[in-house]
Amino acid sequence: MSSRRSSDAWPLPLLLLVGCAKPIVDSSTGPMLGSTEPVVHSFTGPTMGSTYEVMFVGDTPLATVRAAAEEELAAIDLAFSQWRPDSEIARVNAHRSTEPLPLSPRFAALLTEALQFAAATEGVFDPTVRPLSVLYRDAKRTGRAIEPAALAAAKARVGHRAVTVRDGMLWKHRPDVEIDLDGLVAGAACDAIGARLQALGVSGFYLEVTGEVLCHGEKGPGLPWRIGVVDPRSDAFGGQAATRIVELRDRSLCTSGDYRNALVLDGDVLHHVFDPRTGHNAPHRVVSASILARRAAVADALGTACLVLGEQGVRAHWPALRALGAEAALLLAVDERGDLVATEFDWPAAIR
Repeated sequence: MSSRRSSDAWPLPLLLLVGCAKPIVDSSTGPMLGSTEPVVHSFTGPTMGSTYEVMFVGDTPLATVRAAAEEELAAIDLAFSQWRPDSEIARVNAHRSTEPLPLSPRFAALLTEALQFAAATEGVFDPTVRPLSVLYRDAKRTGRAIEPAALAAAKARVGHRAVTVRDGMLWKHRPDVEIDLDGLVAGAACDAIGARLQALGVSGFYLEVTGEVLCHGEKGPGLPWRIGVVDPRSDAFGGQAATRIVELRDRSLCTSGDYRNALVLDGDVLHHVFDPRTGHNAPHRVVSASILARRAAVADALGTACLVLGEQGVRAHWPALRALGAEAALLLAVDERGDLVATEFDWPAAIR
C-alpha cells in the first residue's frame, strides 16, 4: 500500500506516462493532410505535494476549465488530505470509537470502493494501511530503522475487515483503525475533474494529477492522446525515456513504481509501497506496474496492488483485477544482470 506514491506524467513532444512516476505526454499534433492543427490549451498548478496538469481542446474558456479543476482539487484536499487537521480523513482518524460516524457522500463512495479493492486483492490494497505509512515516513524523516515491536504494533491495526461503510456511516470494529486513501486519491481526482470537464462540454482533454493520467476524446480528428510508460532506468538518472507508448481515448493510465521515495536503512533498501499483510516490501523484482482502465481511481489503486503482487500474484489475480475494471497491465522487473524484463497482461499496441 502506498503513502503517496510518486506518479509522473508530463508533456514532451510525446506524452509519456508513468503513474506514480510522471508520465510523458505527446502534446504535439503531427501533420494532417488538408487540415489545421488543433489548438491545445494547457495549465498546471500545485496539488497533493506535487503538481497537476490539464490540456484540452475546444471552445470552453480556459478560465472556466481552470476553475472547475481547482474546485475539484480543493474538495478532494478537504476530504482526503493527511496533512491538514480540518480534513474529513483527519476527523475519521481522530474518531477512536466503534460508534458509527457519518461520512460525506464523496468520502463514503471512495472508501467503499477502496474496501472493494481490498476484498478482491485479499488485502494487498488496504485503506487501513496508515499505521504502516506513518512508520515509513518517520523512518525516512529520522533515518532510523523501523523497530520490530513498532512494526508488529502497526500491523495489528491494519486490516480492511476492521471497517464497514453502510448507509453513509463508518463503523470501526476496533477504535484505533486509521484510514489512508492516498493509494487512489489522485486517480479519484482525475475522475472528478474529468466528469466536470465533460459536463462543461470539453470534447477532448488530458489530465494528470501527481502522475496519474486520464484522457478523454482526442486532440483532433484522428489524433489520440499518446502516453508513454517511463523506463525506470532512465528515470533513475533524471531522464525520461519511454519503454511503451499507447494511444488513449477515454482511458486512464496509472503507474506505481518502487524506485521513487526509497531510502536505505542499515544497508537495506526500503520503499513506500508495502504489502499491508506483512508490513514489508514485497520480495520480488518488479519495480513498476502500469494499469490501463476506464476510470483513474481503478488504475491508480490497482497499480499499487500489482506492484505488491508481482508477476505471479498478478497472474493469479488477473481475472479478479479485470472484474474490478483493469483492462491491461504492464509489469517491469529488473533481473540479476540489471536488465529490464517486461510482462504484459492484455497490453495493447494502442487503445482505440
